[in-house]
Amino acid sequence: LYRDARDRRRSSSSSRSSLKSSTGSTGELMSSTDCSSAKQSHADTNHTGNAASVVSGNKSSQNGKKRRSSGNDSATGYQTRKSMWNTLVKNDRVWEEDSDEKPKGKVNLVNSLRNTGATLRMGIKEKLYILKNHPWILLLTLFVFGCLFAIGLYVVLSLAHEQEQASRDEARDLATRTASWFSDALDRALLPVFALSRLVEQLDMFATIPEEIGAAFHTGSLPFLPPEEAGGFMRRNMTGTSCSDAEKIERFNNIAATIKRGAKMEGILVNLQVAPLAVVCYAYPLVNTEDFEPPKVLNSTEIIGLDNLAESKRSASAKETIQSDGVVIAGPLTLRQCTDCDPTVKTAFIAWVTIDSLTENQVIKIDGIDHNKWGFATALINWAELVNRSDVNEKFIEKGLNYQLTRTDEVYNDQTREFESKVNILAGDEEFACDEINTESVDINTANN
Repeated sequence: LYRDARDRRRSSSSSRSSLKSSTGSTGELMSSTDCSSAKQSHADTNHTGNAASVVSGNKSSQNGKKRRSSGNDSATGYQTRKSMWNTLVKNDRVWEEDSDEKPKGKVNLVNSLRNTGATLRMGIKEKLYILKNHPWILLLTLFVFGCLFAIGLYVVLSLAHEQEQASRDEARDLATRTASWFSDALDRALLPVFALSRLVEQLDMFATIPEEIGAAFHTGSLPFLPPEEAGGFMRRNMTGTSCSDAEKIERFNNIAATIKRGAKMEGILVNLQVAPLAVVCYAYPLVNTEDFEPPKVLNSTEIIGLDNLAESKRSASAKETIQSDGVVIAGPLTLRQCTDCDPTVKTAFIAWVTIDSLTENQVIKIDGIDHNKWGFATALINWAELVNRSDVNEKFIEKGLNYQLTRTDEVYNDQTREFESKVNILAGDEEFACDEINTESVDINTANN
């Protein structure tokens, strides 16, 4: 290849040299021919020189034309290029960035994602290869994971159990404290009625009232008022008895007012009564406005003469009181004397404390059995105010708990003429879902539970 190239270069050089020589010979030949022609046409050498000059001049002229033509071409190309650049400068769209060109950052992001994906694939393949050749690594990993999972699950369940137990303890503690508060409040409310019963036993003005009233439906006993006068209740006509004596009424009012003030339970202890032979004889205050905000009022005028043993919805508690030696609490019950009262006045706990016979002939017969009893003293406890002062609603809401305060009463059924147990919701959520799993129950120890 080298020799062939060398030969080609030499051949090319020889051709150029021959061409130059031939050109020169031709010139010489042309000169000779011109001279011969001049001699034959009787021209001298000067003429020949002129001819040569003319020829040379013609060649120079031709070369000048070529140079001028080339110059003109250059000028025209310059003008064309200048016009083209002016057009480009004026055309703004030429200089706008190509919208199809992808941003550099986006390209880098795509490349990075591709590289990352490739790296992950390679890593996964590598790990699978290792696991395939060393399966014990997978088994050991699963074993360690299982142990850690079991330990974590145990810790979580333990903490959940401790938290649940703490919540139960908190709920039980709150329920116990609430029950204790209500128990103490009811005990304080019972002290005045106990004091009233002891005063009745000591004062002669109360001793013979049972004989004045007499057993219900017996000859010589006080008659019942007509239904239209009794307001639909079983009321005795107390006219002409100690229960309608103004002097004795005033004396009782003074005694009851002293006991009520001493109890320091304004707004809660709203009425004190005495009921010989279970018939209401005295009540203080007869019209109570001191324990309620106007225009609320508790008017007990129509309760005078009410025979609790003959009144179907009171007879169960009255009989229980006569048969017991302590206190009986019922309620909250709708007060007979308060059919049109405000709801905060309409319901109350009724506490009865039995009073033993003050004379030998005083006997109350219950279901054919004689009981040596004078009757009982009664206290009305405003239940709505008691709940309000306990702040029980706020306490349970603050802890995120629901609650119910209930009491079971024996209620007389007019249709079946039998007593039925009824659970009364005293306070709390009526839609309370009571189940053993999520409920803590605490008994409230009151005088008669």
